[in-house]
Amino acid sequence: MKRTKEDYPSFNLFSIVGTWESVNLNPTVIIYRSDKDYLLSIIYVSETTKQASPATYEIQKEGSLYFIAPVPKRIYIDYDPVKDILNFSSLGDYLRN
Repeated sequence: MKRTKEDYPSFNLFSIVGTWESVNLNPTVIIYRSDKDYLLSIIYVSETTKQASPATYEIQKEGSLYFIAPVPKRIYIDYDPVKDILNFSSLGDYLRN
């Protein structure tokens, strides 16, 4: 299904800066600003070694949609300012920590 501006209204990236925890037990996400760019770090924890390993991506914009582009596909970012819930297209909902 093609995304439209009405489905994913634009928002200010400054409003989502911070640490976010998944409601579905997916990896923790940290969003921060570095110079003029906004970056998103995902902290993966190995089930076997319990060792954390971060992956960092630049948040990009196409039209009114924000996304990160890990291989092999884009992960779109949406934010509900009323409920203060961040949503990633393939990871689900996140709550601010």
